[in-house]
Amino acid sequence: MTEPWPPSSIRLSANKRILFLTKDLELIRKQLHEGLDLRMDDLSIDDLLDDINTDVMTPAWVCFRHRPQDIATDAYAGLLDGRGKRVIETRELLDGNFEAIVSGYRKGTGSSRETAAQCERFSGIRYVFAASFAPIHERNNINLGQLMGDHSMLSRLQNSEAIGLDEFTGKYDAVTKVILESGGLFPFSNKVAAGE
Repeated sequence: MTEPWPPSSIRLSANKRILFLTKDLELIRKQLHEGLDLRMDDLSIDDLLDDINTDVMTPAWVCFRHRPQDIATDAYAGLLDGRGKRVIETRELLDGNFEAIVSGYRKGTGSSRETAAQCERFSGIRYVFAASFAPIHERNNINLGQLMGDHSMLSRLQNSEAIGLDEFTGKYDAVTKVILESGGLFPFSNKVAAGE
């Protein structure tokens, strides 16, 4: 049986991983290919990629796919190294067993494409940590039921602390909070339609 999403108390899963999108692209590759596990306590915000735009997360050619599961196959296809080679290859985010992804400032800048948030959600990501989020990307995450937090929250979670759902949702207005606590816009709409 699937656990209801989101839980009232947030803990990291012992059998899942966290992907840190670092400015050092080789550290990303080591996480993907060598099983390197990083900790927020060992990094600074300056070590993390800033301004990850929606074109990096889902380039236009990925957006021609209609099913979110297919979009997830090429998540971050636009993240390229100095030689023009992809940092995250086909299926690597999807098959990497990640439940959280971490970046620096202004996560999700650029266009309003919802495929950027979908590529993470349908790759198994449930928690998105960043120093700040672009407003439209933040809204797309809310609509998908993705919980967004800051680096201090991630550090607490990595140190085995449980965090109440309200810490993820409390900063939002009442309707947005209910949407997130319902698991996203579609589950929220289903509850409204059912009279809940």
